[in-house]
Amino acid sequence: MKFKSLILAVFLAGLILSAFMGFSLFLQPGTNTKPQIVEVPRGASSNQIASRLMEKGVIKRKLDFKIAIGLLNMQNTLQAGRYKFSSRPLLFNVLLKLRSGRIMGAEPLRITFPEGTSIYKMGSILENNTVECFSDFRELVKEKLEGYLYPDTYIFERNISAEALAKLMVKRFNEVVIPYWNGNQHNTKYTFEQILTLASIIEKEAALERERPIISSVFHNRMDISMALDSCSTVKYALERPTKIVYFDQLKYPSPYNTYTHRGLPPGPICNPGLNSIKAAIYPAKTDYLYFVANKDGSHTFSSSFGGHQKARIKKK
Repeated sequence: MKFKSLILAVFLAGLILSAFMGFSLFLQPGTNTKPQIVEVPRGASSNQIASRLMEKGVIKRKLDFKIAIGLLNMQNTLQAGRYKFSSRPLLFNVLLKLRSGRIMGAEPLRITFPEGTSIYKMGSILENNTVECFSDFRELVKEKLEGYLYPDTYIFERNISAEALAKLMVKRFNEVVIPYWNGNQHNTKYTFEQILTLASIIEKEAALERERPIISSVFHNRMDISMALDSCSTVKYALERPTKIVYFDQLKYPSPYNTYTHRGLPPGPICNPGLNSIKAAIYPAKTDYLYFVANKDGSHTFSSSFGGHQKARIKKK
C-alpha cells in the first residue's frame, strides 16, 4: 500500500508540475518592444511560422511555440494572413490570434506629423505605427526633401510605398506653401529656399506661437550685419547623435549646418516647418534684438546687447 501510495503521489506531483510548466509556457511574453507585423504565407509550416515570429521578437523561443501548438493540437489550425502583434504579447494570445485568423484589415492609417518634424523623426513615427516602408522612406527623402514634406495629418493605406508617401506629402506642401509664397515673395529679399531654411530654424527654436516673428527678427537682424546665427537647433541637426542639451564642445562640431562656425543660413532646412513659421520668416517683427535665451516655461528673453543677454542668462526663468 505504501508503495502504491508513493507511486500515486509521484504521479500527481508530475501532473501538477506539468500543468504548472504548461501554464508558465503559455504566459511566456515576446521580446519585441514595439508592435510588429508578421506575414504568415499560405502553406507555411509551424517551423516556418515560428521562425518569422521569432525574427520579429513576437515569441521568445521557437521551441516554446512548437511545444505549445503540440499541446493544443494546433499544428494544422494556424491560418495564413497579415497579423499585427502588440509589444511583448503572451504566447497564448499569439496562438489564439493565429488560430482565429483575426488578420489586419485594409483600413487606412491616420498619422500626424507635427510641425518641425525632421525626416528622421518622420521615419520613427512611421516605424512606431508599423508602416513597413519606414526605412525606405527615410532613405528616399534623406538630404533631398527635408523641408518639403509638409507636416500634417495624412490618411493612407498601411502598405503604401515610400515613393507614394513622399509624393503625397510633397503634394500637400505644394498645395499649402507654394500659393502663399507666390502671393508674398515680393515682401522679402530672400529666395524661397532661404526662407524655407530660416523657417525651419524658427520652427525648432519657437515654443510659443506669438514669439515666432520675434525670433525671426533676431535672425534677420543678425544676417543684416553678417553676424553668425548661433542657433543650437542647427548644431543638433548636424550631430550624428544629438543630445537634448547642446554642450559647449559641440558648438565647434564641423558641419556646414553648424551656424556657430558658419555665418549665414545652413545649406538647407533642418526640419519640415509649418506655414506659420514660413510666415514669420517672411514677416519678422520690427525689433533691434540680436539675442534670445530660452526660459523654463518655453518663452524667451530677448536682448539687444550681449551684456543684456548675459544678464538674461543669469536670471533665466
